[in-house]
Amino acid sequence: MAPNIQAQLDDYYHKKITALPTFAPFLGGNTLQVKYFNSWIDVTVTVIPYVGPHLSVGKDKIKFRIDNTGKVEIVNYQHLEDYKLPWNWAHIVK
Repeated sequence: MAPNIQAQLDDYYHKKITALPTFAPFLGGNTLQVKYFNSWIDVTVTVIPYVGPHLSVGKDKIKFRIDNTGKVEIVNYQHLEDYKLPWNWAHIVK
C-alpha cells in the first residue's frame, strides 16, 4: 500500500514543491480507516507528508479500493491542508 500512497503524493506535490515529500506511517497525524465489503475493501488513509528533517508540507486523505484479486484502485484523493515551511526550506516552493 505504501507505494500507492507515495505515488499519489508525488502526483500532487510535484506541482507545488521541487523536493518530493515522503510519509512515515509511524509519525503522528496519520490515520487509517478500513471498511470491508463482500468483494472488496475500502481503505482510507490520512497522511502528513514531509520533506527533509520531517518538515510537514500538508495533510492529505486518500481512499483506495482493493478488490478480491488484490488490485488497488484510487477512489479519491483530497488535499486537506497546506503547512508553511520554515524560511530555510522556502526555496523548494514553486
